[in-house]
Amino acid sequence: MSYQITLDESTMLVQVIYAGPASLTKRMRAVSDVCTQYAHLAPLNILVDVRRLNMELSLDEQKYFGEYLATHPVLANAKVAVLHPPGHNPNLIIDATAFANGYRLAQFNLQRDAASWLLQP
Repeated sequence: MSYQITLDESTMLVQVIYAGPASLTKRMRAVSDVCTQYAHLAPLNILVDVRRLNMELSLDEQKYFGEYLATHPVLANAKVAVLHPPGHNPNLIIDATAFANGYRLAQFNLQRDAASWLLQP
């Protein structure tokens, strides 16, 4: 398994959990799956858990994916929390690129803090 997508129906948070290596194709497929299944949610709040992700994307692929996230029409109004281990965000280049291009994103080490931020109006 590279990724798993779930919906917490009590909070309506979409959670994307990555484990192991995930190619650019799989990362883009995860985005497509989220957008296909949950585009109707307003707000679209997404918790991306990269604590067990093995980043294998090249620097160019990471930048490309960050730009892809920031320009994806379904994600334009999404709010995204990235959950990573303290002191190590394997998604750092993607996050920085997406954020610099207008993606609404914040980084967290604790799941409860990420969920709390996502649930704020």
